[in-house]
Amino acid sequence: MITYVVQPGDTLFSIANRYNTTVEAILRANNLTSLNIYAGQRLLIPVYGPGPIPGPGPGPIPPPPGPGPGPGPGGGLEQRVSRLEREFNQLDREVNRLTREVNRLDQRIDRLEQRVTRLER
Repeated sequence: MITYVVQPGDTLFSIANRYNTTVEAILRANNLTSLNIYAGQRLLIPVYGPGPIPGPGPGPIPPPPGPGPGPGPGGGLEQRVSRLEREFNQLDREVNRLTREVNRLDQRIDRLEQRVTRLER
């Protein structure tokens, strides 16, 4: 296990890729329940392989040389992962908001049922 300090632009995917581990393993090691991380955050990284993949330093690993991002296999993978993480986080916030609203409505129904019970007596 190593300690890693999150750098600006890092994602759990890029960190997991750099250290030859999985996003799920990092989530478990740090008791995280969402993919949200922030620069300066300290994360425990379970390392299973030969260690970090050499790269230019902190931040996402650059794409390999080639024709560049595009519709081909692997083209723009980091950008797509980042977009999907943003969409996931947005949906996660919406689910939390809707859960709070359902709980609020359940409480309101309970109060109304109590009033009906009192009126029926």
